[in-house]
Amino acid sequence: MKVLFAGGGTAGHINPALAIAGYLREREPDVEILYIGAKGGMEERLVPAAGYPFKSITISGFQRKLSWENLKKNAKTVVRMFTSSQEARKILEAFRPDVCVGTGGYVSGPVIRDAIKMGIPSVIHEQNAYPGVTNKALSRHATRTMLAVADAQRHLDPKARCVLTGNPVRQEVIRARRADARKKLGLDERPLILSFGGSLGARKINEAVA
Repeated sequence: MKVLFAGGGTAGHINPALAIAGYLREREPDVEILYIGAKGGMEERLVPAAGYPFKSITISGFQRKLSWENLKKNAKTVVRMFTSSQEARKILEAFRPDVCVGTGGYVSGPVIRDAIKMGIPSVIHEQNAYPGVTNKALSRHATRTMLAVADAQRHLDPKARCVLTGNPVRQEVIRARRADARKKLGLDERPLILSFGGSLGARKINEAVA
């Protein structure tokens, strides 16, 4: 079986894909996995480090704040939408996956959209209570839309075929022993509060708890 993943921009889109890929590899050792991400995105580093083949396409997201500089960037983004679709199709035709999995982020848009056009079964996973722009657009035509939060469905296309799955978690996290983690981090048995933001940083949170 061949499975192609697409998602990126933040670790919140990348890690769920890696968790699913890890589970598949453990369950089906012969599965072939390929990950498509954005050139220059953090997935370009994280995915190969996790041991999965990676290919990139040149794409960028739209800047939503109105400014002359952002208008110029968005003009380039429109052009890249067409070229990235061509790049994605070439990879899809070469790899010939049995199923495609999109986990969000602008890079998953052209990949999953082209896969659907090519008749390849394609599922998307939404990690948040309020779906991202890409998953909202893809939900109408995806084979299945997997949700971490049931309430997310009301923000999607009415024709979206949704399944509540929760957020995928890597097997090494599930199997980790609390005592071993405390020992490794040098923590005693007192209650512990962990405060953290997104993978792109959360300065206000860090400053508040520092």
